[in-house]
Amino acid sequence: MKHDAVMLMGRIHELTQKWLRRELASAGLPGVAPSHGDVLALLFMKGESTMHELAAFAHRTKATTTVLVDKLEAMDLVRRATSVYDARTKVVVLTERGEALKEDFERISNKLVSMVYAPIGKTGGERLEQLLNKVLVSLEN
Repeated sequence: MKHDAVMLMGRIHELTQKWLRRELASAGLPGVAPSHGDVLALLFMKGESTMHELAAFAHRTKATTTVLVDKLEAMDLVRRATSVYDARTKVVVLTERGEALKEDFERISNKLVSMVYAPIGKTGGERLEQLLNKVLVSLEN
């Protein structure tokens, strides 16, 4: 059996990461890595999140998520705070500088999605997502 699909998935991941690093750097965000994207994306959506929520959303361990948040905090993009909903809960929130990144992240994300779907169209994209979800479920079991 050929292993072209596995090799292609790895190569696509590698090229996507390289492209994202270039785009982030050209947007004036050279310290922000693609791995920070899930943390920032959830904060853009929710406003605040616990470390547990961030780890689950990013499919990372809590320890890895802590490292990501530490780096974002050092860049003054996020800060740790007490939840406005529950004073016993610590959360991560965007700083003003972090909030200002939302448009850049949306632009970069939309550009990447367009690049991925351009050669295969909407129907091909939907089929690709179905197939990749099947592969993901298989690997998660």
